[in-house]
Amino acid sequence: MKDKKTIALRKLYDLTKPLIVIPSYWRKGPITAMDCIYDHPTNLLNPEETISGTLGSLSKIKEEFDVLVLGVPTRSDIGIEMDESVLKLIENLKLSFETLYFGYRHYNEFLGLLEEHVPKELLGILSNSGYGNIRNLGLLISHILDYEIMIYLDDDEIISDKDFVGKTTEFIGTEINGKFLGLILGFYVDENGSIFLDESDVPWWELLWNKKNQMNTAFQIIHDSKEPRLIDTPFAFGGNMVIHKECWKKVPFDPFIKRGEDMDYLRNVKYFGFEAKLDKSLSIEHRPPISQTPYLTRLEQDIKRFLYAKAKLASIKVDADDYEPYPGYFLKQTEAKVLLTELLYHISHNQSRLLEIQNEKELVDMLQSFSFKFREAQQFSQQHSDSYFDFQKQWETLLEQLPSITPSKIVTRV
Repeated sequence: MKDKKTIALRKLYDLTKPLIVIPSYWRKGPITAMDCIYDHPTNLLNPEETISGTLGSLSKIKEEFDVLVLGVPTRSDIGIEMDESVLKLIENLKLSFETLYFGYRHYNEFLGLLEEHVPKELLGILSNSGYGNIRNLGLLISHILDYEIMIYLDDDEIISDKDFVGKTTEFIGTEINGKFLGLILGFYVDENGSIFLDESDVPWWELLWNKKNQMNTAFQIIHDSKEPRLIDTPFAFGGNMVIHKECWKKVPFDPFIKRGEDMDYLRNVKYFGFEAKLDKSLSIEHRPPISQTPYLTRLEQDIKRFLYAKAKLASIKVDADDYEPYPGYFLKQTEAKVLLTELLYHISHNQSRLLEIQNEKELVDMLQSFSFKFREAQQFSQQHSDSYFDFQKQWETLLEQLPSITPSKIVTRV
Protein backbone atom coordinates (compact mmCIF):
# COMPACT_ATOMS: atom_id res chain seq x y z
CA MET A 1 0.00 0.00 0.00
CA LYS A 2 1.07 3.58 -0.64
CA ASP A 3 1.67 5.69 2.42
CA LYS A 4 -0.33 8.86 3.00
CA LYS A 5 2.42 11.11 1.67
CA THR A 6 2.57 9.25 -1.64
CA ILE A 7 -1.20 9.37 -1.95
CA ALA A 8 -1.01 13.14 -1.44
CA LEU A 9 1.46 13.37 -4.33
CA ARG A 10 -0.96 11.49 -6.56
CA LYS A 11 -3.65 14.03 -5.79
CA LEU A 12 -1.32 16.92 -6.64
CA TYR A 13 -0.14 15.47 -9.97
CA ASP A 14 -1.91 13.13 -12.36
CA LEU A 15 0.69 10.38 -12.40
CA THR A 16 -0.96 8.45 -15.21
CA LYS A 17 0.51 11.14 -17.48
CA PRO A 18 4.12 10.91 -18.69
CA LEU A 19 6.68 13.53 -17.72
CA ILE A 20 8.51 15.30 -20.53
CA VAL A 21 11.97 16.31 -19.29
CA ILE A 22 13.86 19.03 -21.17
CA PRO A 23 17.44 19.90 -20.11
CA SER A 24 18.32 23.48 -21.04
CA TYR A 25 22.00 24.49 -20.99
CA TRP A 26 23.07 28.11 -20.37
CA ARG A 27 26.32 30.06 -20.49
CA LYS A 28 27.22 33.72 -20.03
CA GLY A 29 29.57 35.24 -22.59
CA PRO A 30 32.35 33.28 -24.31
CA ILE A 31 33.15 29.71 -23.27
CA THR A 32 36.14 29.65 -20.90
CA ALA A 33 38.24 26.99 -19.19
CA MET A 34 35.88 27.31 -16.20
CA ASP A 35 32.83 26.22 -18.22
CA CYS A 36 31.53 22.69 -18.53
CA ILE A 37 31.43 21.83 -22.24
CA TYR A 38 28.04 21.33 -23.88
CA ASP A 39 27.26 21.46 -27.60
CA HIS A 40 25.41 24.77 -27.78
CA PRO A 41 24.44 26.34 -24.45
CA THR A 42 22.25 29.45 -24.73
CA ASN A 43 23.97 32.73 -23.93
CA LEU A 44 22.35 34.69 -21.08
CA LEU A 45 23.68 37.86 -22.75
CA ASN A 46 21.87 37.06 -26.00
CA PRO A 47 18.06 37.21 -26.14
CA GLU A 48 17.98 34.56 -28.87
CA GLU A 49 17.04 31.24 -27.29
CA THR A 50 15.41 28.01 -28.47
CA ILE A 51 13.50 26.59 -25.53
CA SER A 52 10.50 28.90 -26.06
CA GLY A 53 9.93 27.31 -29.47
CA THR A 54 10.24 23.82 -28.02
CA LEU A 55 7.80 24.47 -25.16
CA GLY A 56 5.37 26.29 -27.44
CA SER A 57 5.31 23.41 -29.91
CA LEU A 58 4.16 21.02 -27.17
CA SER A 59 0.81 22.82 -27.07
CA LYS A 60 -0.16 21.00 -30.28
CA ILE A 61 -0.12 17.62 -28.53
CA LYS A 62 -3.61 16.32 -27.81
CA GLU A 63 -2.72 13.85 -25.03
CA GLU A 64 -2.04 14.97 -21.46
CA PHE A 65 1.48 15.28 -20.09
CA ASP A 66 3.55 17.30 -17.62
CA VAL A 67 6.84 19.04 -18.34
CA LEU A 68 10.00 19.40 -16.27
CA VAL A 69 12.63 21.89 -17.44
CA LEU A 70 16.13 21.27 -16.07
CA GLY A 71 18.15 24.48 -15.94
CA VAL A 72 21.86 23.72 -16.38
CA PRO A 73 24.54 26.44 -16.07
CA THR A 74 27.95 25.89 -17.62
CA ARG A 75 29.48 27.18 -14.39
CA SER A 76 28.15 27.72 -10.87
CA ASP A 77 28.61 31.50 -10.66
CA ILE A 78 25.86 32.09 -13.23
CA GLY A 79 23.44 29.60 -11.67
CA ILE A 80 21.16 32.04 -9.82
CA GLU A 81 20.99 34.41 -12.79
CA MET A 82 20.11 31.48 -15.05
CA ASP A 83 17.31 30.37 -12.70
CA GLU A 84 15.76 33.82 -12.69
CA SER A 85 16.00 34.18 -16.48
CA VAL A 86 14.58 30.76 -17.33
CA LEU A 87 11.73 31.02 -14.81
CA LYS A 88 10.74 34.41 -16.20
CA LEU A 89 10.95 33.07 -19.74
CA ILE A 90 8.65 30.14 -18.94
CA GLU A 91 6.19 32.32 -17.02
CA ASN A 92 5.87 34.68 -20.00
CA LEU A 93 4.90 31.78 -22.27
CA LYS A 94 1.71 31.15 -20.24
CA LEU A 95 1.72 27.46 -21.11
CA SER A 96 -1.46 25.42 -20.85
CA PHE A 97 0.20 22.30 -19.43
CA GLU A 98 1.75 21.65 -16.03
CA THR A 99 5.31 22.99 -16.12
CA LEU A 100 7.90 22.38 -13.40
CA TYR A 101 11.39 23.82 -13.11
CA PHE A 102 14.53 22.41 -11.46
CA GLY A 103 17.62 24.55 -11.65
CA TYR A 104 20.82 25.52 -9.87
CA ARG A 105 19.18 26.60 -6.61
CA HIS A 106 16.92 23.56 -6.57
CA TYR A 107 19.85 21.20 -6.97
CA ASN A 108 21.67 22.56 -3.93
CA GLU A 109 18.51 22.55 -1.81
CA PHE A 110 17.75 19.02 -2.99
CA LEU A 111 21.14 17.78 -1.79
CA GLY A 112 20.43 19.38 1.58
CA LEU A 113 17.13 17.51 1.85
CA LEU A 114 18.75 14.19 1.01
CA GLU A 115 21.61 14.60 3.50
CA GLU A 116 19.29 13.67 6.36
CA HIS A 117 18.23 10.38 4.78
CA VAL A 118 20.93 9.16 2.41
CA PRO A 119 24.53 8.12 3.22
CA LYS A 120 27.19 10.60 2.13
CA GLU A 121 28.85 8.14 -0.27
CA LEU A 122 25.59 7.76 -2.20
CA LEU A 123 25.06 11.51 -2.40
CA GLY A 124 28.53 11.70 -3.91
CA ILE A 125 27.33 10.05 -7.11
CA LEU A 126 25.09 13.03 -7.92
CA SER A 127 26.22 16.07 -9.88
CA ASN A 128 24.65 18.89 -11.90
CA SER A 129 27.52 19.07 -14.37
CA GLY A 130 28.03 16.94 -17.49
CA TYR A 131 25.59 15.29 -19.86
CA GLY A 132 25.33 11.94 -18.06
CA ASN A 133 24.86 13.56 -14.66
CA ILE A 134 22.15 15.90 -15.93
CA ARG A 135 20.29 13.00 -17.55
CA ASN A 136 20.47 11.15 -14.23
CA LEU A 137 18.96 14.13 -12.41
CA GLY A 138 16.04 13.94 -14.83
CA LEU A 139 15.57 10.27 -13.99
CA LEU A 140 15.89 10.94 -10.27
CA ILE A 141 13.30 13.72 -10.17
CA SER A 142 10.92 11.68 -12.33
CA HIS A 143 11.34 8.86 -9.82
CA ILE A 144 10.75 11.03 -6.75
CA LEU A 145 7.63 12.53 -8.31
CA ASP A 146 6.51 8.93 -8.94
CA TYR A 147 6.02 9.04 -12.69
CA GLU A 148 5.96 5.74 -14.54
CA ILE A 149 7.16 7.09 -17.89
CA MET A 150 9.47 9.94 -18.76
CA ILE A 151 10.23 11.38 -22.19
CA TYR A 152 13.52 13.12 -22.88
CA LEU A 153 13.50 16.04 -25.31
CA ASP A 154 16.12 18.75 -25.90
CA ASP A 155 15.54 22.49 -25.96
CA ASP A 156 16.28 22.91 -29.67
CA GLU A 157 13.46 20.77 -31.04
CA ILE A 158 9.99 21.30 -32.48
CA ILE A 159 7.18 18.79 -32.02
CA SER A 160 4.65 18.92 -34.84
CA ASP A 161 2.91 15.56 -34.33
CA LYS A 162 -0.23 16.05 -32.23
CA ASP A 163 -0.15 12.30 -31.40
CA PHE A 164 3.47 12.40 -30.21
CA VAL A 165 2.84 11.56 -26.55
CA GLY A 166 0.34 8.83 -27.43
CA LYS A 167 2.94 7.18 -29.64
CA THR A 168 5.64 7.38 -26.96
CA THR A 169 3.48 5.57 -24.41
CA GLU A 170 1.86 3.00 -26.73
CA PHE A 171 4.48 0.26 -26.37
CA ILE A 172 6.72 1.25 -23.46
CA GLY A 173 6.47 -1.19 -20.56
CA THR A 174 5.26 -4.12 -22.68
CA GLU A 175 7.17 -7.34 -23.32
CA ILE A 176 8.93 -8.19 -26.56
CA ASN A 177 10.58 -11.59 -27.00
CA GLY A 178 10.27 -12.17 -23.28
CA LYS A 179 12.05 -8.91 -22.38
CA PHE A 180 10.63 -5.80 -20.74
CA LEU A 181 10.58 -2.90 -23.22
CA GLY A 182 12.19 -0.26 -21.05
CA LEU A 183 13.51 2.14 -23.69
CA ILE A 184 11.96 3.49 -26.89
CA LEU A 185 13.93 5.76 -29.19
CA GLY A 186 12.86 8.24 -31.80
CA PHE A 187 14.86 10.09 -34.42
CA TYR A 188 15.49 13.59 -35.78
CA VAL A 189 14.53 15.24 -39.04
CA ASP A 190 15.71 18.62 -40.30
CA GLU A 191 13.47 21.52 -41.34
CA ASN A 192 13.02 19.86 -44.74
CA GLY A 193 11.93 16.58 -43.21
CA SER A 194 15.15 14.72 -44.05
CA ILE A 195 16.65 12.24 -41.62
CA PHE A 196 20.12 12.60 -43.16
CA LEU A 197 22.95 14.94 -42.20
CA ASP A 198 24.67 17.27 -44.65
CA GLU A 199 28.12 15.82 -45.41
CA SER A 200 29.32 18.70 -47.60
CA ASP A 201 31.26 20.36 -44.78
CA VAL A 202 33.26 17.31 -43.61
CA PRO A 203 36.98 18.35 -43.57
CA TRP A 204 39.48 16.24 -45.48
CA TRP A 205 41.42 15.27 -42.37
CA GLU A 206 38.36 13.32 -41.18
CA LEU A 207 39.09 10.70 -43.80
CA LEU A 208 38.86 7.99 -41.12
CA TRP A 209 36.63 9.97 -38.73
CA ASN A 210 33.63 10.82 -40.88
CA LYS A 211 30.88 10.63 -38.26
CA LYS A 212 28.23 12.13 -40.50
CA ASN A 213 28.77 9.47 -43.16
CA GLN A 214 28.59 6.65 -40.63
CA MET A 215 25.49 8.16 -39.02
CA ASN A 216 23.74 8.54 -42.37
CA THR A 217 24.49 4.92 -43.17
CA ALA A 218 22.92 3.93 -39.84
CA PHE A 219 19.87 6.16 -40.39
CA GLN A 220 19.12 4.28 -43.59
CA ILE A 221 17.51 1.52 -41.51
CA ILE A 222 14.54 3.83 -40.92
CA HIS A 223 13.82 3.76 -44.66
CA ASP A 224 14.90 0.18 -45.31
CA SER A 225 13.09 -1.69 -42.54
CA LYS A 226 9.78 -3.24 -43.54
CA GLU A 227 8.52 -3.23 -39.95
CA PRO A 228 5.72 -0.68 -39.45
CA ARG A 229 6.93 0.76 -36.12
CA LEU A 230 9.43 -0.91 -33.79
CA ILE A 231 12.87 -1.86 -35.11
CA ASP A 232 16.30 -2.68 -33.71
CA THR A 233 18.73 0.22 -33.70
CA PRO A 234 22.47 0.70 -33.05
CA PHE A 235 22.04 4.44 -32.35
CA ALA A 236 20.06 6.63 -29.96
CA PHE A 237 19.22 10.31 -29.58
CA GLY A 238 18.93 11.70 -26.07
CA GLY A 239 16.56 14.36 -27.36
CA ASN A 240 13.93 11.81 -28.38
CA MET A 241 13.94 9.04 -25.82
CA VAL A 242 11.22 7.32 -23.75
CA ILE A 243 12.21 5.50 -20.55
CA HIS A 244 10.09 3.39 -18.21
CA LYS A 245 10.50 3.54 -14.43
CA GLU A 246 11.41 -0.16 -14.19
CA CYS A 247 14.31 0.54 -16.54
CA TRP A 248 15.67 3.71 -14.90
CA LYS A 249 15.48 2.10 -11.45
CA LYS A 250 18.24 -0.23 -12.58
CA VAL A 251 19.98 1.58 -15.42
CA PRO A 252 21.39 5.11 -14.97
CA PHE A 253 23.30 7.11 -17.56
CA ASP A 254 27.06 6.82 -17.41
CA PRO A 255 28.63 9.94 -15.83
CA PHE A 256 32.10 8.99 -17.07
CA ILE A 257 31.33 9.52 -20.75
CA LYS A 258 31.75 13.09 -21.99
CA ARG A 259 29.65 12.87 -25.15
CA GLY A 260 27.37 10.23 -26.61
CA GLU A 261 25.70 9.42 -23.30
CA ASP A 262 22.55 8.55 -25.26
CA MET A 263 24.26 5.91 -27.43
CA ASP A 264 25.93 4.56 -24.31
CA TYR A 265 22.59 4.38 -22.49
CA LEU A 266 21.17 2.17 -25.23
CA ARG A 267 24.06 -0.27 -24.73
CA ASN A 268 23.64 -0.22 -20.95
CA VAL A 269 19.89 -0.86 -21.15
CA LYS A 270 20.42 -3.93 -23.33
CA TYR A 271 23.29 -5.19 -21.19
CA PHE A 272 21.07 -5.18 -18.10
CA GLY A 273 18.44 -7.30 -19.82
CA PHE A 274 15.87 -4.77 -21.04
CA GLU A 275 14.60 -4.49 -24.57
CA ALA A 276 15.11 -1.27 -26.54
CA LYS A 277 13.57 -0.37 -29.88
CA LEU A 278 13.41 2.55 -32.29
CA ASP A 279 9.89 3.65 -33.23
CA LYS A 280 9.78 4.64 -36.92
CA SER A 281 6.81 6.92 -36.27
CA LEU A 282 8.53 8.92 -33.53
CA SER A 283 10.23 11.83 -35.30
CA ILE A 284 10.87 15.39 -34.19
CA GLU A 285 12.36 18.40 -35.94
CA HIS A 286 15.85 19.20 -34.70
CA ARG A 287 16.98 22.83 -34.95
CA PRO A 288 20.40 22.98 -33.30
CA PRO A 289 22.10 26.39 -33.14
CA ILE A 290 25.64 26.70 -34.43
CA SER A 291 27.94 25.20 -31.83
CA GLN A 292 30.14 27.65 -29.92
CA THR A 293 32.44 24.84 -28.77
CA PRO A 294 35.78 24.83 -30.66
CA TYR A 295 36.17 22.00 -33.15
CA LEU A 296 39.27 20.62 -31.45
CA THR A 297 37.48 20.46 -28.09
CA ARG A 298 34.64 18.45 -29.62
CA LEU A 299 37.14 16.18 -31.38
CA GLU A 300 38.98 15.58 -28.11
CA GLN A 301 35.71 14.68 -26.38
CA ASP A 302 34.86 12.27 -29.18
CA ILE A 303 38.28 10.65 -28.91
CA LYS A 304 37.73 10.10 -25.19
CA ARG A 305 34.20 8.93 -25.81
CA PHE A 306 35.00 6.21 -28.33
CA LEU A 307 38.13 4.92 -26.62
CA TYR A 308 36.19 4.73 -23.36
CA ALA A 309 33.21 3.01 -25.00
CA LYS A 310 35.51 0.44 -26.60
CA ALA A 311 37.21 -0.33 -23.28
CA LYS A 312 33.87 -0.59 -21.53
CA LEU A 313 32.47 -3.02 -24.12
CA ALA A 314 35.62 -5.12 -23.88
CA SER A 315 35.26 -5.33 -20.09
CA ILE A 316 31.79 -6.85 -20.43
CA LYS A 317 32.66 -8.87 -23.54
CA VAL A 318 30.13 -7.19 -25.85
CA ASP A 319 30.93 -7.22 -29.57
CA ALA A 320 31.15 -3.80 -31.24
CA ASP A 321 29.69 -5.41 -34.38
CA ASP A 322 26.30 -5.32 -32.63
CA TYR A 323 26.36 -1.53 -33.04
CA GLU A 324 27.44 -1.25 -36.68
CA PRO A 325 27.54 0.95 -38.65
CA TYR A 326 27.29 3.74 -36.08
CA PRO A 327 28.69 3.98 -33.48
CA GLY A 328 30.19 0.52 -34.09
CA TYR A 329 32.61 1.80 -36.74
CA PHE A 330 34.34 3.94 -34.10
CA LEU A 331 34.49 1.09 -31.57
CA LYS A 332 36.77 -1.03 -33.77
CA GLN A 333 40.39 -0.19 -34.68
CA THR A 334 39.71 2.88 -32.57
CA GLU A 335 43.30 3.56 -31.58
CA ALA A 336 44.50 3.72 -35.19
CA LYS A 337 41.59 5.91 -36.27
CA VAL A 338 42.23 8.29 -33.36
CA LEU A 339 45.98 8.62 -33.96
CA LEU A 340 45.67 9.02 -37.72
CA THR A 341 42.89 11.58 -37.40
CA GLU A 342 44.92 13.61 -34.92
CA LEU A 343 47.92 13.38 -37.23
CA LEU A 344 45.94 14.53 -40.28
CA TYR A 345 44.42 17.37 -38.26
CA HIS A 346 47.87 18.62 -37.21
CA ILE A 347 49.18 18.32 -40.77
CA SER A 348 46.24 20.37 -42.02
CA HIS A 349 46.76 23.10 -39.44
CA ASN A 350 50.56 23.25 -39.65
CA GLN A 351 51.18 23.08 -43.40
CA SER A 352 53.44 26.13 -43.55
CA ARG A 353 55.70 24.77 -40.77
CA LEU A 354 55.81 21.32 -42.32
CA LEU A 355 56.80 22.69 -45.72
CA GLU A 356 59.96 24.11 -44.16
CA ILE A 357 61.37 20.73 -43.09
CA GLN A 358 64.56 19.57 -44.84
CA ASN A 359 64.81 15.88 -43.90
CA GLU A 360 63.08 12.99 -42.14
CA LYS A 361 64.65 13.82 -38.77
CA GLU A 362 63.09 17.29 -38.85
CA LEU A 363 59.77 15.68 -39.76
CA VAL A 364 59.96 13.34 -36.76
CA ASP A 365 60.91 16.22 -34.49
CA MET A 366 58.02 18.28 -35.82
CA LEU A 367 55.53 15.48 -35.24
CA GLN A 368 56.76 15.09 -31.67
CA SER A 369 55.99 18.75 -31.02
CA PHE A 370 52.30 18.28 -31.85
CA SER A 371 49.86 17.84 -28.99
CA PHE A 372 48.08 14.49 -29.25
CA LYS A 373 45.21 13.61 -26.88
CA PHE A 374 45.46 9.89 -27.53
CA ARG A 375 47.51 8.88 -24.50
CA GLU A 376 45.40 10.88 -22.06
CA ALA A 377 42.18 9.41 -23.47
CA GLN A 378 43.58 5.89 -23.48
CA GLN A 379 44.69 6.13 -19.85
CA PHE A 380 41.26 7.42 -18.82
CA SER A 381 39.58 4.57 -20.66
CA GLN A 382 41.74 1.91 -19.07
CA GLN A 383 41.31 3.36 -15.58
CA HIS A 384 37.51 3.67 -15.82
CA SER A 385 36.42 0.76 -18.02
CA ASP A 386 34.63 -0.84 -15.04
CA SER A 387 33.67 2.33 -13.14
CA TYR A 388 30.14 2.54 -14.52
CA PHE A 389 29.20 -0.82 -13.05
CA ASP A 390 30.16 0.31 -9.54
CA PHE A 391 28.17 3.48 -10.17
CA GLN A 392 25.16 1.43 -11.31
CA LYS A 393 25.09 -0.51 -8.04
CA GLN A 394 25.22 2.72 -6.06
CA TRP A 395 22.41 4.14 -8.21
CA GLU A 396 20.12 1.22 -7.41
CA THR A 397 20.87 1.60 -3.70
CA LEU A 398 20.27 5.35 -3.83
CA LEU A 399 16.83 4.97 -5.40
CA GLU A 400 15.88 2.34 -2.83
CA GLN A 401 16.77 4.71 0.02
CA LEU A 402 15.17 7.90 -1.32
CA PRO A 403 12.69 9.41 1.13
CA SER A 404 9.24 10.71 0.20
CA ILE A 405 9.65 14.39 -0.61
CA THR A 406 6.89 16.95 -1.20
CA PRO A 407 7.22 18.13 -4.84
CA SER A 408 7.19 21.81 -3.87
CA LYS A 409 10.45 21.25 -1.99
CA ILE A 410 12.41 20.18 -5.06
CA VAL A 411 10.74 21.86 -8.05
CA THR A 412 9.08 25.18 -8.80
CA ARG A 413 5.61 25.00 -10.31
CA VAL A 414 5.67 27.68 -13.02
